[in-house]
Amino acid sequence: MPDSKRRRSGAARVWPQLPTELAEHIISFLEQNEVPGFRLVNQAAAAQFRGPSYTTIRLSQPVPPQLFAAHWLAPGSTRGLDLKRRRQLLSLTAASGVVANLEAALRAAGCTLTAEVFLAAAAAGRLDMCRWLLQRGCPTTKDGASGSQLLAEAARGGQQHVCEWLIGLDLKWMWGGFSEAARGGHVDLMEWLLQRRPQLDVSHSFEEEAMWCIAGAANSCDLPTLQRLWRRWGELSSARKKSMIGVAAGCTTPDWAAKIEWLEAQGCPRGCDWAATTAARSVDAVARLAWLRERGYSLNARAAWMAACVRDAAALRYLLVEAAVPPDPQWIGGMAKFGEDGNLEALQALHAAGWPLDPGLLGCEAAQHGQLRVLSWLLEALGEEALGMGAQLFACAAESGSVELLAWLRRRGCEWGPEAFTAAVESGCEEAVEWLLTKGCPVEVAGGGENGTGIEARGGVQGNHVGW
Repeated sequence: MPDSKRRRSGAARVWPQLPTELAEHIISFLEQNEVPGFRLVNQAAAAQFRGPSYTTIRLSQPVPPQLFAAHWLAPGSTRGLDLKRRRQLLSLTAASGVVANLEAALRAAGCTLTAEVFLAAAAAGRLDMCRWLLQRGCPTTKDGASGSQLLAEAARGGQQHVCEWLIGLDLKWMWGGFSEAARGGHVDLMEWLLQRRPQLDVSHSFEEEAMWCIAGAANSCDLPTLQRLWRRWGELSSARKKSMIGVAAGCTTPDWAAKIEWLEAQGCPRGCDWAATTAARSVDAVARLAWLRERGYSLNARAAWMAACVRDAAALRYLLVEAAVPPDPQWIGGMAKFGEDGNLEALQALHAAGWPLDPGLLGCEAAQHGQLRVLSWLLEALGEEALGMGAQLFACAAESGSVELLAWLRRRGCEWGPEAFTAAVESGCEEAVEWLLTKGCPVEVAGGGENGTGIEARGGVQGNHVGW
């Protein structure tokens, strides 16, 4: 190869002297959140590693502090985030355990520390972060709660080292933690917390927590553990027995069928009408639903709703087509969740199966959560009159802070009023507030006159991920 061509070929590589595929192998040794920073090495690195798997930061995992600060302390980094997502940024960062990043996130978000931030750190087992939060005066108990849930969160996550530290804080606890340890499938931690329960100040009774512990074992532990706890705490009430079948039907362990058969042998009735509901949220939902149906359990509208909630198209199709679950008008309100979650596929499937929809309710829920796809489909499928393209819908959209949605509604002639501006201000989204002002949205000022502010996660937080 001529020298000039070799130089051009080498310039297109991260390391000119190494083949391209070797660069892929080298970065495979980096933590996932370190890869976006590696892209800054040179233009070749940015070009080679440009897909989502290389550019996405997972905020609940440690992020290099320099990279985190460069992104979140840049001017306008949180301009498109509403209050909910700013607080989500704090919780996810706390779960990562990097104190320097949480300090930066607090500056960027402009929010105070809440108990939810502490809960996220405890659940993730980030002891240094927990200590720092306590020193900073972060609340340990949610407003209005009968006790702190920190011990329960740490126990459910299997974080014994955090549980040990928390027990030494002399707090009042909502739960003693052992039932949540069972719910998380952490049997050794459950027993450890049980031994320490008498020394703790807990708002709920031991008897109540013991029943929840049995339910936790039915959900997340193996059958022998469930049997041992069942015998330890004696006979359950008929109502409790009925509920245990439902828990076992949706359990996370592969011995779910054996659990149900054993519970039936203990006198738990087969009349649990929500067994199919919990089964519908399982990874092998169709197999469980078919087994329950064969055994005489009811497959009902609640189960179809749950299958739709978890976006299991196969389970929903089985319930609507093979099991022929009929439409139930009582669930028309429950469908609002699909508007909130942007679950368009579920709405389309249920609508095609003849299930009634409330377009006004669905439209408001979709608008409040920035779900443009759902609103677009509702408008197309049910019509403008049914959806109600008025000031109320626009105000709901302003709550989401989504400028894209607000612009879409205005292009289609949706009315607006001062309520929209107020909603945008309360959402905390600067971008939406500024957009409404520039477009001339009516604004109610002090004194009752009219005159135009709001956070959407574009370029910001999307669940646990952020584009870098």
